[in-house]
Amino acid sequence: MIIDGRPAICGDCDFAAVRDIEAWLATFDGRPLEVDLSGVTFFDSSALRAVLNARGRNPHVRVVKPSKAVVRVLEITGTTNYLV
Repeated sequence: MIIDGRPAICGDCDFAAVRDIEAWLATFDGRPLEVDLSGVTFFDSSALRAVLNARGRNPHVRVVKPSKAVVRVLEITGTTNYLV
């Protein structure tokens, strides 16, 4: 999905969706990427791992407009400054 010209993830980001998220993020490897997460309604540790793995492969991956669900996980895990 594209929101405001940026790739975006919406809905529940959980273990059930993580394979799709990982595959989708891998399509952007090597390119600067700002992922809009404003439409995420649920975000668990497996989704965080997928984003962190993408960031590990590509230092230009950033999260923009994180939803409250995403912000909560980023704050709890101390990864806000690394990803946002």
